[in-house]
Amino acid sequence: MSPEAKRILDDAIVVDTLGGAVVHPTPHMPPGETYEGNMVKWGWNVLHGCLVSEPSYTPTWEQIQRAIYENLLNFEMSPGVRHIECVDDIYAAKKNGQLGVIFGVQSPSCIELQRERIRLLYKWGLRSLQLTYMERNFVGDGCLEPENKGLTHFGMQVVRECNRLGILIDCSHVGIQTTLDAVRESKKPIVISHTAVRAITENPRCVTDEQMKAVADKGGAIGITTFSPFIRTDRQPTLEDYLDHFDYAINLIGEDHVTFATDWFDGKTKANWATPWFYPEVTQGKQYGGLGLVGFASRPELPNVVDGFLRRGYRPERIKKILGDNFIRVLKEVWK
Repeated sequence: MSPEAKRILDDAIVVDTLGGAVVHPTPHMPPGETYEGNMVKWGWNVLHGCLVSEPSYTPTWEQIQRAIYENLLNFEMSPGVRHIECVDDIYAAKKNGQLGVIFGVQSPSCIELQRERIRLLYKWGLRSLQLTYMERNFVGDGCLEPENKGLTHFGMQVVRECNRLGILIDCSHVGIQTTLDAVRESKKPIVISHTAVRAITENPRCVTDEQMKAVADKGGAIGITTFSPFIRTDRQPTLEDYLDHFDYAINLIGEDHVTFATDWFDGKTKANWATPWFYPEVTQGKQYGGLGLVGFASRPELPNVVDGFLRRGYRPERIKKILGDNFIRVLKEVWK
């Protein structure tokens, strides 16, 4: 790590805008060490977490309640981790050397057709809701639906309720038309928390220029993730390939609308990562163990990203925006 990268990381608030889970699956650490302690040591400050990823990312009402309970219990038992419910909690986590965790879920499946459940989830600490996974649901079409129908009227109601309560709308995994409809319907900025640039990599989970421009025009942000099938498909991608996606996005929508994600579930194993079987269009032949980047495949390698930005001439202020400030700005506009 260069001295300049160290200064930036010491000063920045690093937000992984989709950072897996702290509880279930729980990352394994050596005896005497904690996941949250190591994360802070490695330079990470906040995870936008996914509450349920097993056996799928489309939880039932019972599964989401259990996940919230487990995480709340973990906050009580582990002083090194902090529940993020407002922006002030983010600054407190940084100041106190804690790992902040934002409750998010990658599908609204748990609410079924009961809109009142959104209010309950908010009261229990949920602060981010992804509108679809990759399939169609009662909110709209996911990115793998060939008809690309867009947001339903029930989906419009969900968007309005999220705006009213102060829940961030996430359009990762969401179909193109559903994304554009959600941007139009929302009175607040939205995010696409973990994706990459489709103009570089033809993958249905990557976003088009039209999607990026629409999100940015509404004040939102696009999170560029390390997930290797989104970065390059002809060979194992490198850190430099990853940074190419940042260059493209920033040139298209500006440095105020691009953020940083990993989509790393550090507790996942071969046995509980079933994505290749169900979504080969997305994984494109990549298997467990090949999802990272050469030069950035693990949490301790975070300084490599900062040094990579510096080599490309990014100013420290721009780097800090990408690492966390842009996402925090959106949260300030959305959260109550």
